[in-house]
Amino acid sequence: MTRPRVSWLLLVSAVCYALWLLAAWGVEVEWLKGRTIGHEFFEAQDLPALAMGSVALVLVALAFRWVPKGGWRWGNDGRIVGILIALFALAAWAGRYALFGNYSLSRDEEVAEFAAKAMHDGWLARPIPPEWLDYRRAIMPEFFSPFGADAYWNSAYLPLNSAFRALCGWLGDANLSGPLFLALGLFALRRAALRIMPNRPDAAAVTMLMALTSTQLLVTGMTPYAMTGHFALNMVWLALVLRGDRLGHIGAGITALLLAGLHQYHYPLVFLTPFLLWFALSRRWGALLFHGAILALAVFIWARLWPNLMIDLYGPAADVRPSAGVADKMQSLAERLEKWRPLLYMSRFFAWNNLLLVPLALIGLWRIGWRAALRGERVALPLGLGALGMAALAIDPGYGWGYRYLHGFIGSFALLAGLGWASFKRPDSRVLGASVLVALLAGSFLMARAEDYVAPYAEVHRRIMESGADVVLVDPRGGRYVTDVVRGPGSDPLGHPVVMHIGWLTPKRLEALCARYDDVAILDISAFGPLGVGIVPWGSRWIAGLREQMERQDCGRVIAP
Repeated sequence: MTRPRVSWLLLVSAVCYALWLLAAWGVEVEWLKGRTIGHEFFEAQDLPALAMGSVALVLVALAFRWVPKGGWRWGNDGRIVGILIALFALAAWAGRYALFGNYSLSRDEEVAEFAAKAMHDGWLARPIPPEWLDYRRAIMPEFFSPFGADAYWNSAYLPLNSAFRALCGWLGDANLSGPLFLALGLFALRRAALRIMPNRPDAAAVTMLMALTSTQLLVTGMTPYAMTGHFALNMVWLALVLRGDRLGHIGAGITALLLAGLHQYHYPLVFLTPFLLWFALSRRWGALLFHGAILALAVFIWARLWPNLMIDLYGPAADVRPSAGVADKMQSLAERLEKWRPLLYMSRFFAWNNLLLVPLALIGLWRIGWRAALRGERVALPLGLGALGMAALAIDPGYGWGYRYLHGFIGSFALLAGLGWASFKRPDSRVLGASVLVALLAGSFLMARAEDYVAPYAEVHRRIMESGADVVLVDPRGGRYVTDVVRGPGSDPLGHPVVMHIGWLTPKRLEALCARYDDVAILDISAFGPLGVGIVPWGSRWIAGLREQMERQDCGRVIAP
């Protein structure tokens, strides 16, 4: 009788994930008793998905003898890969409407949509009508550009992600931007995989499989987040560099300049700078000087020239302290590192991606051939330095589907996973089929949980839009991130109704607002609480005083749940 075969790759991966989960639960929940949005997502999404996936891996590993064999030859057929990429991008576009109801949850996404709408309407920054100047911060309370902020509304982020959304809007649907970036990145990833592993089509297929089973890639592609653009342009840059010719390097240089202008200029540097070391180790001095100069130029353009252009066009910084440029970015990074939570945030990355992605990637790095790598002969070295470096930072992401600060490195992990697969003497494709089934199981659960989380906020927004009021004042006390529902219809801050954060008003301005409009509505915890928005214990004496003033003036009606 043939002894049952066990997949040690699946079994060891499952055990490692289980131990990681136990450590994350013990430290973050039991010891630190964390109550941030990251902890809420961990308990509601990541922990159950990762636990469910680990158990499934164990069951498959122990019953490995009966798992049917699969094939990898589809990865060598460009037509099949192209169809799979198109279907993946189409799923992202459909999911924008089916999963999220075309609603952007976070302020990051909303300001990207606002800037795209402004560009679509012909503005780089939207002028504020004189009658609304005193209410400008109540209408756009967060993530606004400081330049000319006393007369203009603009996004705090750099423009290229929103510019691409505006272009897609002109083509018919701004929500095509994420899926198109996604498709571009996946095609570039395949080109890079074929150049790195030209004689191993099975390993190139593993690379694509890791990407095409990433719930993080799929769901983030449904949103206006710039992270999908970072994934795409990182892979385009890599594919161009791997060409090795002058045209490829020039194209990569242009791509790097675009990357830096997507939303924050410093974000791509973690991916790009390890390649400077790679060029140095391989003694490619021309490439080193060229790409080093490109990175310096990118920082100069987006950290110096762009702010100066904004000052020339719209005026100096107002309403907030002026930006300190590069020093300001470093201070912001230091502040976020104080919330260093690797157990928490890496659990999110594990759960939202194929559970073999990281194990195979670590195997690929382990078997890199370090002598050759230190001679600059292994592209896995810069890929690993960037990916593991960003993972080690474990910066607080706030919102995001998966760990969004590693989003631009999913391609790096996938390529390393392909190299890990190529290092096996007798690779067994059955583990891949098992990982796909587990990814579909966990991904379905995570998408359902994402929809459950977004739906109450989308419903609150719908109630505001259908209130019939001239002005809606949002009282966010007691709610988690309720400030994010302060937005106008269709990213128009002065649509009907005009939505404001009551906490940014003064008694005098509130009195004038109540005198000016007959129908002022209030959205508070009595409405968003029953609708399912997360409740957190916080209050504001300032807002309480403004609500008392409204009662004395007999101003405002509360929107019913």
